[in-house]
Amino acid sequence: MIVQDIFIVLLGLVFGSFLYTMALRLHHGDSVWHRSSCDFCAAKIGVIGLIPILGFVVNKGKCRNCGCEISWIYPLVEILNAVLVYGIYARTGWHLEFFHGFLIFESLLLVAYLDFRNHLIFPQPVIIAFLFQCMWLALVRNADLLSSLIGLFMGAGIFHWISYLYQNIRKRVGLGEGDATLLGLIGFAFGWNVLFATIFWGAVFGILCGGSLLLMRRQSWSDEIAFGPWLVLASFLIWYFPDFFQTIPFKTSYHLMLQY
Repeated sequence: MIVQDIFIVLLGLVFGSFLYTMALRLHHGDSVWHRSSCDFCAAKIGVIGLIPILGFVVNKGKCRNCGCEISWIYPLVEILNAVLVYGIYARTGWHLEFFHGFLIFESLLLVAYLDFRNHLIFPQPVIIAFLFQCMWLALVRNADLLSSLIGLFMGAGIFHWISYLYQNIRKRVGLGEGDATLLGLIGFAFGWNVLFATIFWGAVFGILCGGSLLLMRRQSWSDEIAFGPWLVLASFLIWYFPDFFQTIPFKTSYHLMLQY
């Protein structure tokens, strides 16, 4: 049991390092295939430096060649991803469902980070998650095919309509086409019945984030808020705590209808 726990944590750390590296390369338009190098002097990173957490500690958070400081975001993302992967393992156990949750949420995490940095949904992680879900439905859970297809078309359709109405009312672009694609992917991966709760909690988290940035004067009312990260966070919480996060929105809507 302890061996499995250690393996899961190491898996999370390694993929956290990999995902953050991929995010930076996609962000800068670099090739995802070349060897890792320093962002400042372009020196190739040694074997020790590539080891998650340990490389950062051994090198004291600096490049061994030029001495420039390495961003603390590297180890932070590695640790957060280890927590995410261990959470998936705690929810599913050592089962096929673990590999489904792992690959889907790792792809969604990459989508979320890129959207947070660029306000853009990159196609690469979306395509990877979509193809894996197709394989999953064909080989393992073909009974979920109908729910997934409904989730795919309903999720994308809802956001397209919201975006269309927003543009006509406010006369400017609010929700991007990528958000519709992301919600369609979430519906495809987890079924149509998670969509309402995902939109509800995604909006709640987005409002809380936007409000916090406004209070700290880090953002103005006219600035665009990346919605993708909050949809991804909402989808994970609904998947992990369905009894709470999937139930509350329906209870809230029901009580509001009774009041009116």
